[in-house]
Amino acid sequence: MPLNKEIIIRVVLGVIVLFMFVKIVLPVFFEAIKRKIPGQYEPDNDIDSMIRRQKERLRAQYGLTERSNNHQETSHSSQEISSPLPPPTKEVEALYKETRWGGGDFSKKIQNDITRHYGYTLAESKVNAFIMLAEKRNYARFLTVDNQKNPEAIKNYFSVLMLVLMMIEEIRTKDLTLIERVAKKCHVSTHEFMLALQLKVLFTIKSKVKDDRLFSESPILGQFSEETMKEAVDLIITKEANMWAKNPSLFFEEMSLFLSYADIMTPLPKLQHKKDLETAYAILKMDEDSELEDIKKTYKKIAMARHPDKIGQMNLPKELEKKALSKFNHIQEAYDLILTSRKK
Repeated sequence: MPLNKEIIIRVVLGVIVLFMFVKIVLPVFFEAIKRKIPGQYEPDNDIDSMIRRQKERLRAQYGLTERSNNHQETSHSSQEISSPLPPPTKEVEALYKETRWGGGDFSKKIQNDITRHYGYTLAESKVNAFIMLAEKRNYARFLTVDNQKNPEAIKNYFSVLMLVLMMIEEIRTKDLTLIERVAKKCHVSTHEFMLALQLKVLFTIKSKVKDDRLFSESPILGQFSEETMKEAVDLIITKEANMWAKNPSLFFEEMSLFLSYADIMTPLPKLQHKKDLETAYAILKMDEDSELEDIKKTYKKIAMARHPDKIGQMNLPKELEKKALSKFNHIQEAYDLILTSRKK
């Protein structure tokens, strides 16, 4: 029986339309659906995506990627440190000379910067002593020649460097006065910022530190020698000096990965018994008179960030992953206790 030519054309056209539908229309449709599903849509300019990319870059920078990347990053860092660095320019030398005679506008600018941004008053003599230390250790060598010729860039760099050195010393002496002010500016707890800075320092020398010490919940920098601390500071400066010179706030951007780690490490209050509602509310940072809906929203927000499935996608170091899972279980226990009490 001969086939009708019109039927053949319709079949061919039908196949073509079906093929185009599968290849073009369906993918567009599914992409649109994905955008409606919470947690699925991650455009390039999404804040969460930018934070994720920043953390991935920092993980690579501090050797937290796979072994092959580790080797490449280590080699790169070694090249950076061993490569010849520019000697101080005449602008830097002039600032050193001014300070040696005592005081001067440059030291006052650093003093005023720290006071204005962190509400921490420094004696001018302390700033002068820091600049003399910077001259002795030739800290200006970490800056590019262009930045060494720019007094504003030098001031930015020295302000952050002095801040970092003072905070490291506070962790070593366990007197967290300045760290408390800086933490307040970052809207985190003093303990959390202290842990973040300690992690930042220890990750530069992590080959010398065991994991159980690396992720310690208490200050341990005092257990390391001055020489080791100087090595750690120099490694940090090698990577970040010129960023600080450009914009001092970039120091805090570079702290983002360690602040997220410190948030995981910061201990929560412990439930004393199965009816310890006061502690349960404290764990969720809620009041006992809070509306149930508000408590549920708070828990949902925490769960979305700390759920075991989410933790598994974060590529955390094993020691930190254990802490994250334990902390989520602790939060879950507190939430269940509150829900049970509200149902009665």
